[in-house]
Amino acid sequence: MLDHVFLFVYIVSVGLTFAASFLSLLYWLRNRNSGRLSTFLFIAYLALLLLLAGVKFYWEELLGGGRVIIVGTAFAEFIGYALLLYYLPATVNYVIGRAWTGIRLAASLAAATAYVSLGVVYLYTGFLRPLSLTAALIYALALAIILVDIARSIPLIKQGSARVTVLTVTLLTVVFLPLMMVGRILEGSSETMVMSQSLRFLMLSLYYFWMAFAGIVFYIREMSSAEEARGIEHTSSNEFPLTEREMTIAESLAQGLTYGEIAAELKISPNTARNHVANIYKKLSIRSKVELIGVLRGERNIR
Repeated sequence: MLDHVFLFVYIVSVGLTFAASFLSLLYWLRNRNSGRLSTFLFIAYLALLLLLAGVKFYWEELLGGGRVIIVGTAFAEFIGYALLLYYLPATVNYVIGRAWTGIRLAASLAAATAYVSLGVVYLYTGFLRPLSLTAALIYALALAIILVDIARSIPLIKQGSARVTVLTVTLLTVVFLPLMMVGRILEGSSETMVMSQSLRFLMLSLYYFWMAFAGIVFYIREMSSAEEARGIEHTSSNEFPLTEREMTIAESLAQGLTYGEIAAELKISPNTARNHVANIYKKLSIRSKVELIGVLRGERNIR
């Protein structure tokens, strides 16, 4: 009976994940660029991983067999979750328009590699104390570097919805992935079942549920903001203390474009786009995109 309750939670999570994928597709179609396409493909890939997890759980727990399918789907899950450890800092880089640094890239790759290594050891040989503990230590250190870097980068994300989404996804991931891996390691080092397959499946479903929910809220806010921006009556740039380039960037930002997207459209670097936005906010005496939209629509006076 409990397994069927877990399956219900899983079905809801699948529905939300595919809804997030659909919104991500619409978001890309409204303004096609490589960044939004990459995000859509990644969310669609997560949806596929969630389906694989359901197949694995149904096959293993409810039908009781099929090691090939179980190992195959579990291996795909490990790779998919490892990609998150690269995708999170890559997303922050894209949103705030910065490049990879050596330590940031090394930490992401080390955490992803260690996570996959732990998964392979668990699947094929069980718990090997020296190798597993070494990989777990590398993983924990790299994950700590990623978490500190993202925490320090959050204030640089000017868009409130993007800031909240990145923070939510980061917290969910850094809690979920270590917890799942520790459960597998302890299970492999003990004769008793530390974390049942059903409980692990429930945690996975809840993780996807909140990830998808955060994504849906983000896309709804961004597309609503873009709709508001489209309703802006284009006032002459002479009425604002902005240059023609700054006016173009202000309107693009109001339509929901990120620094990376603005930079790609104007053939400038992301850092240059960020500097322009900082100057725009300073000239207009504002601090957010919501205030910028208000100024452009004439609903907020320039101080």
